[in-house]
Amino acid sequence: MDNKTERYILLFGGIVSLIFGILLFTQTTATLALIMLLVGLSWFIQGIVTLASIFIDKAEWGWKLFGGIIGLAAGLIVLRNPVESTVVIPAIYAILLGIFGLLIGIAALISAFQGEGWGVGIFGAFSLVIGLLLMFNSVVGGAVLIWLTALLLVIQGAVGVIWSFMRR
Repeated sequence: MDNKTERYILLFGGIVSLIFGILLFTQTTATLALIMLLVGLSWFIQGIVTLASIFIDKAEWGWKLFGGIIGLAAGLIVLRNPVESTVVIPAIYAILLGIFGLLIGIAALISAFQGEGWGVGIFGAFSLVIGLLLMFNSVVGGAVLIWLTALLLVIQGAVGVIWSFMRR
């Protein structure tokens, strides 16, 4: 790929990121519903492709069957309920991140008590608290994740646009 093509791809990606980031800030529900429709469609199509791949390559057909059924089911659920999915899916991500934060916090606290120092202990306590907050306030945590995603998309988009003009 030549330099000019790379610049245009970077510019396009930056503009798309900026648009989605700004839309997530200004039209959160509608943008999330659109994103959920795209995610649901993607999962549904992936389920079909995974199931069809069983007939092409029979290796690991059990996992392909399982993955295909899960993809179809998840895609259908999201496609039938895109607005509800805008709350449920970020909340599920918040719960999963909460569990990871809890596990990281426990591991860091154990390390701190085994002599790793106060810094590791403070990090562990902080991770533990954030993990618990995300787990028990998953809807709020999901909303925070959406706003952080919007912020990161705006930053990523701005950087992509700037870099596309700096690459000459």
